[in-house]
Amino acid sequence: MNIIKHKYGKRTVSLLLAVILVLCPLQVRAADNKPTIEIGDYIQMGTYGGVPIVWRCVAKDSNGPLMLSDRVLCDYMPYDAKTNKNAETGSHRRNSWRDNFGSNHWRDSNIRSWLNSNAEAGKVKWLCGNPPTEDSVYPKTAAYDQKEGFLRSFRSDELGAIRTVKQRSIVSHPEYTAGYIDVAGVDLPYNTTIDTVADGYDSAHYEYIWDRVFLLDVQQLKTVNDNLNGYHIAKNRSGVAWNYWLRTPITTCNHDMRFVTPQGNILRDAPYKGYYGVRPAFYLNTENYTVSSGTGQSAQDPYVVSAPDAPDDSIGISGAVREDVNGDWNVNTDEYLQLEMSTLYTEDPAYANVTVPVYTIQKPRSDKENMVIVYCAEGYTKSQQKQFVEDVKKLWGEVLQIEPYRSMADRFNVYALCTASVDGYGGTSTFFAATAKGGISTNKGNWRNHVLERIIGPAFIEKIHDAHIPNETHPNENTMDHNYRQYDYVYENINQFVVLANSGEYFGGSHDNKQYGIHYIVASARNAYSAFTQRHELGHGLFHLGDEYNYSTVPVDEWNYTTSLNMTATKDPTKVKWKQLLGFRNTYTCPHLDYYPYTYNSSRDCLMRETFQNDFCDVCKLQGIKVMSQLITNPPALYVAVPEVKKYIGGYRNPTKDPSAFEAANSSAYASYQNDRNSRLLSGGSKNSFDYSSMKGQQVELRTIIQNLSNTQAKTVTLRLWVEHSNGEKAVTTDGEQVFTTQEFDIPVWKEKSKFWTKGALDYEGSDFNSGLVNCSLVYTIPENAILQSGDTIGFEIVDHATGEVLADDDTEQQRYVNVTIQYQLEDGTDVPNTMPTTFTVPVGKKVDWQPPQELHGYTFVKAEGMENAVPNSGMTIRYIYKRSEERPEPPVTKNYTVQYNWGSVFPTGATLPLNSSSYSSVQQAKAAVDKKYTSTTRIQAQKDGKNGTWAFSGWDAGNLNGTTVVFRGSWSFTADTAPITPPSGTASYKITATAGIGGTISPGGTTTVSAAGQLTYTIKANEGYYIADVKVDGSEVTATTSYTFSDVNTDHTIEVTFKQESQTPDNTYQIIDGANSSWTPDSDGNITIRGNGDFSKFTGVKVDGNLIDKSNYTAKEGSTIITLKASYLNTLSAGTHTVEILWTDGSASTTFTIKANTSDDKPSSGTDKKDDAPKTGDNTPSVWLFILSILSGTGLIITVKKRRENLNS
Repeated sequence: MNIIKHKYGKRTVSLLLAVILVLCPLQVRAADNKPTIEIGDYIQMGTYGGVPIVWRCVAKDSNGPLMLSDRVLCDYMPYDAKTNKNAETGSHRRNSWRDNFGSNHWRDSNIRSWLNSNAEAGKVKWLCGNPPTEDSVYPKTAAYDQKEGFLRSFRSDELGAIRTVKQRSIVSHPEYTAGYIDVAGVDLPYNTTIDTVADGYDSAHYEYIWDRVFLLDVQQLKTVNDNLNGYHIAKNRSGVAWNYWLRTPITTCNHDMRFVTPQGNILRDAPYKGYYGVRPAFYLNTENYTVSSGTGQSAQDPYVVSAPDAPDDSIGISGAVREDVNGDWNVNTDEYLQLEMSTLYTEDPAYANVTVPVYTIQKPRSDKENMVIVYCAEGYTKSQQKQFVEDVKKLWGEVLQIEPYRSMADRFNVYALCTASVDGYGGTSTFFAATAKGGISTNKGNWRNHVLERIIGPAFIEKIHDAHIPNETHPNENTMDHNYRQYDYVYENINQFVVLANSGEYFGGSHDNKQYGIHYIVASARNAYSAFTQRHELGHGLFHLGDEYNYSTVPVDEWNYTTSLNMTATKDPTKVKWKQLLGFRNTYTCPHLDYYPYTYNSSRDCLMRETFQNDFCDVCKLQGIKVMSQLITNPPALYVAVPEVKKYIGGYRNPTKDPSAFEAANSSAYASYQNDRNSRLLSGGSKNSFDYSSMKGQQVELRTIIQNLSNTQAKTVTLRLWVEHSNGEKAVTTDGEQVFTTQEFDIPVWKEKSKFWTKGALDYEGSDFNSGLVNCSLVYTIPENAILQSGDTIGFEIVDHATGEVLADDDTEQQRYVNVTIQYQLEDGTDVPNTMPTTFTVPVGKKVDWQPPQELHGYTFVKAEGMENAVPNSGMTIRYIYKRSEERPEPPVTKNYTVQYNWGSVFPTGATLPLNSSSYSSVQQAKAAVDKKYTSTTRIQAQKDGKNGTWAFSGWDAGNLNGTTVVFRGSWSFTADTAPITPPSGTASYKITATAGIGGTISPGGTTTVSAAGQLTYTIKANEGYYIADVKVDGSEVTATTSYTFSDVNTDHTIEVTFKQESQTPDNTYQIIDGANSSWTPDSDGNITIRGNGDFSKFTGVKVDGNLIDKSNYTAKEGSTIITLKASYLNTLSAGTHTVEILWTDGSASTTFTIKANTSDDKPSSGTDKKDDAPKTGDNTPSVWLFILSILSGTGLIITVKKRRENLNS
């Protein structure tokens, strides 16, 4: 039989296949020209120095295959130049040390600029503006400012194979303090082994960077070793083991970078050094690459890769500057605090985790010896912090111009904390939300006015203050009782907080209630009276003085002025508290307003009364000296008020013997007293008023007020007085006797010292004003036969009888003060970072011999230059010289925090408590390592007490610190299946013991016996003013409801109830901000989610239709508080409208939701069954496939028929 063959048969099949390929290209495994790149494979792409570059796939992640150069390509290449030719932009301006060492910010580093450039030689664009020239790197031969860009030798089809990716880049403190950060965290530990180098990586500060070619970071490096054991150790192209840079900085340092040694350790060095090589990496663009040759199995036979069809070969990476940074610091951030604030303190997320640069304004001695004043910025933005520091320096200098601050100038240490605001003062977003009248506002955080002693104070004392007391407080935990006492130590170490407002308005206020943690001043910075305001408000906050402009329209009791020693409720000169000072200088009892004579001041001339006054009165000075002597170590033994000499005549001369002249207490009487005093004054500015022609036989008085500042050592002082000629000789009588007299005064100890504002005192209940205080009055009659001359004056001195030291003399009142400047410098002559020279005035002739602080911002004191000398007329400059810390220190010794888990004794069989044997360098890192296996969605099918059912896990709490261990707690709840269980046989019985704490009852109480398989229901009731805080069954927490039932009892049990007193503060009015008035259809898969604006840390439970529901029926999470009612619970509710209420410790919020009636059944209704118009994956077959399938079916049939015909005819 003849065979019939169709000449077009093959052509038909080919045509059909072509149609298939055109209409539906099939994705199949890579052909030979595009093999799948696996970990360990090698590829060849690009050249360096004319030699092809071999890369190896070291990892695969969401960005694709990570390719790492098989060899170190350039052996000597600095990471970044140390020059600062572009000081206005880039990371170099964020820290002055980068001028000398280079920057460790990957984003604008020289090495990143070079790796991602395809510019010709000498034309690479340096992102930071600082090219790596010969004079900016070491050694000079390592300069590469004239090299061509790394990608210059890549073909365009090779560039297309490099994928641009977004990846994490760890940042150091100059960056994360400046806002170059996407996720805040903690500093990355400096670990030097490959196994530990990435510890803490997930919780470190980082930003996202778009990169093409880059260096490995520590996490990628560890992954390299995990996947390809030992491959993190590299060789150069000569086959020699070699160092190479990483892109991960030392985050606690402003310049050091990490590098890998030939031995595989990870160490640190300055970026400007050229001893280390470059081992670049990139992610392969899997969509575009092709392979022209090679097996990829070795470096000698790599896949040769290109991407000829890549749509874009441009080099687009993140630029040097972030557009989302809200300003940049214009101060150094070498010394700083990192502060975390929960919504208890601020509801503004801008301040939830903030960096606060710290500047030392003045520090003559250690913080443990001196008073410590801490200024904080309010309404100064990041770019205004330099102005803030200058404002503090200027204002503090003006404070020290008057007494008693001036006498104690070297006993103050002053710091400026750059608490930056988003807006200027009075704006909607400032650090303290402070107002002129109200102080720190609580409108945007209920505890915001406690930021100073709870957040800033403990952090400052731990890191900056020389006491370095570890911060063991828990300010962000809502303990309900506030626990004020754990913060008392703050005011033992910080004597005054000052919130300085960036304003030119006139205002100031002192807020003082130490028992409740409040002790700060708010004042404006740049008003004409700002200096007055600082002095005045410190008079309140530091000296505890009252406002002398206060008055009362009705009589008041003296006890109202127990704490204000400059004010009184009586004018009786024999009873007024300052009776020993009456008639001394400006001391005279008088009211602020004559027509309200019920409150009285110690003088009308005092800056506690009037803005135009620049000095304190003598009573206020005395009070200030007494307070300050309590706050410092080794205070002066005595306080001697500036003496005065007057003619001893008239009614005002002796208020002790005849106080009648001081009985009139009004402004007119005060003016009369002043006129009389000025007419009799012979000292100070009136020293030359001594009339030699009329003074023979006249009496003169030398008077001063002396306070013993010791409670253990009595003193004796000698007052000496004489008449002195203009040539300095003492006048004599015609008998040759000197016109001279002397008198000794005993100064008793200050017995009441322990009762008077001791260091750290929270309150003052009064003490004897006169304890240790003596009015020293020497009255002398000038002899009738004295030989007096024109130009004579009264000379005097007050002398410590025991030591011979002259405590004051006739020049004291007009003593010349000159500037003494302290420079805080390193051995190379540069300033210690975050310091500035301190200048204050010191009396000429005073010996400067105080002990400099032995530590300053982590630097060690070496020596002082210019001390141990008397201050000359020209002033003097002192240099405190400190030693720079080692450039490459050993890994720091830090606390090791561990993690433990506790879910009680009730848990499902087979569930294993997580174990974590790792240690962490911070609490934050330990908390970030919380177990992910068991979460709030974990469910386990298992039995309990013979019943089948479901165990639900609560999820782990936030973790609480116990010593150096972070303990995470959770609990299991069990829901039995509905199938009945046969109760145990026999007559066994079991005991259930119930106990209740103070504040409520549980019934039945005590121990109750229950038969086997029986049940017992307990009723729990809280007394009025209390609520049910906790219910524990067999030691594990259960839902705190008003009843609890033990079912199917087959063992002994305990139930314990705790009650707590309800807060006395009114409930907050919270709101439902998402999910109000929701609806739900039965048997659907969805849930109902609602969100309330209450703080999640205060969340206590959920009520539906007024009843507290079990935790297993919903989930709760932060943001502010998000509640999701589970479908399994909603299915149990009847159709209709229900109420749901979210409960917090201090309030609640409610809304309604609707359960719709279920109108559907198992069969579709007639005429309503509709097909989905949109195709679904796996459900509907596309028409093109049906078409192709029909063609293939027909083709198969044709081929089969033809074959059968051939067989039949053969």
